[in-house]
Formats: sequence, structure tokens, C-alpha cells
Amino acid sequence: MTEQRPAKPQNTRIPYTVIQKDDELAALHERLRARRCTRLAIDVEGENNLHRYGIHVSLIQLFDGERGFIIDALAVRNTKHLSQILVKAPWTLVWFDAGNDLLSFQHALGIKPSPILDLALAARLLGKKGGLHAFTPRSDSASAKDRLQKANWMRRPLSPALLDYAISDVADLFPLADSLMVELEKKRLMAEFQAKNLAAQEMDRTWDPFPNYVRIPGFKYLDPEDKRLCRLLWCARELYARERDLPPMNVASKEDLRRMVDRGKRTAGEIARFLNENRNRNRVDPARFESCMREAKAMIGGVPTAD
Repeated sequence: MTEQRPAKPQNTRIPYTVIQKDDELAALHERLRARRCTRLAIDVEGENNLHRYGIHVSLIQLFDGERGFIIDALAVRNTKHLSQILVKAPWTLVWFDAGNDLLSFQHALGIKPSPILDLALAARLLGKKGGLHAFTPRSDSASAKDRLQKANWMRRPLSPALLDYAISDVADLFPLADSLMVELEKKRLMAEFQAKNLAAQEMDRTWDPFPNYVRIPGFKYLDPEDKRLCRLLWCARELYARERDLPPMNVASKEDLRRMVDRGKRTAGEIARFLNENRNRNRVDPARFESCMREAKAMIGGVPTAD
């Protein structure tokens, strides 16, 4: 394991270890069992169509009450050890707003963490609003927080500042959990919370971007032919972005797709010329886009377009 010293001690209140090897992950599992851990604070950093295509888990941050651990999910290979820590574990995984992270785990790693304690569900049930930073003491400015959240977590090596930021999100989950659980008990909301929490834990979560063509601006007001074109362009864009490992937005925005429909752009050459105008980066290759359009047509087949 690699010992990390905080780049900004005032922002990092817990010592942490970076785990990049399978044997280090196995050692972490043994540590948790030996300490008879009952709860484990957890957070995830990953990728969701911001710097690359698709959903990926990059880091898994854990805190056992004594030490933090950052698992480099791109470096470890043995999902058995990861499953031992996260799936049907003997300790509760204390999360804040677990939904997207659970989707990332199921889609990218094929695992379904449990048991969980989602503090965001507790907060909402108590009428409290805001993200994690609204409930925990942080000195980061709003602009710094936004910049760090949008960092490219798939890039290696990660800077000490990014690692410090990542581990800080699990540092305060235990006291927050304690206070929220007390409040739920006082207001006799614990049973309702437990039901919502279990439903969130058991939910099967899948990611399929292809039906989202209905999100193209003004889609529901288009005539059937233009709706079919929207679907074709959307699916071709997804296939092209996946092939090039690009965020779909870097190929064409939803607004770009709508403008192409309005202007009658139907061939790969017309589409490439439209998208490449005034563009120096991520220029669309007409031949590859044409191939993706053919694949999209075959994929769509005779399935009717959503109204």
C-alpha cells in the first residue's frame, strides 16, 4: 500500500492509503475483518460521459473510522476481493446519495453493493435539502468544488490534491449518519426510511443511452418522419462516440442534432460538414459516421419511434 500525505492538511482530516494492487486489496479485507468493522463510509469518483464515453468507476474511497483507503479501480484486477468488501458485507456501507454510484458499480463492475445506508434518503425524508457539502464542514469554495468534481478521474497519475479531495468526502459520514438516525427516531420516521433504503439497495440499475433520443429539444412536437431521423442520428452519434471513446456531447450536442433535423441533414457527408464547421478538435470522420449510421439503421430495425 502507498502512504499518502495530504497536499492540503487543512482540507484532509484523516490519514489514507492508496490501494493499487490486488494483494493490497486482500490485505484491506483482512484488516476490516480483524477490526470487526461494523460500518464503512464510502464514496466513488468516476466518469459519466464527461471526458470519455460511458460510465466508469475510477476510485472507491473508504473510511473505517480510523484510516481512509482509496482503491484505484483502474489498477486492481481481482473483483473477488472487491466483492468481499462491498457485496453482502458484514459491515454497513454508509453512503450519501448512492443511486448514481450503485448504477456505476452494476454497469461498470458487475457488482451490487450491500448492505447500504443512504444518508441522502434520510435527509430528504427529514425535509433537508442540498448535497453532501451542505451537511459537512468544508473549506472549498463553490468554484473549487465544481472544478474538482469535474476533474478527469480516469487520468493517471492523479495529483495529491485530487486524492485529498476524494478522501475528504468520506471523512464526515459517520457523525452525519449518527445525527440523522437520531432525528429519524425522534420523528418516528425510521421504518419509512428503512423501507426506502432497502428499495434503493435492491434496485436493479441499468444504463442504456439509446432510448434517450426523446431528449432532443422539441422532439414531441416533430412529425413522425423527423422523429425517426432524430432516433437515427442519436443512435449513430452514440455508436460513433463509443467507437472513438468520446463523450457524445463532443460529437454532437442535442441542439446540434435538432438543427440537423430542421435543416434536412441526412447523409454522413452533410452531417460531418455541419458538425466540423468552425471545429478544430473532435472532427467527425464522414466515412466512420456513415458506418455508424448503417449500424444504427440495422439496430433500430422495425422498432417504432417513441411518440
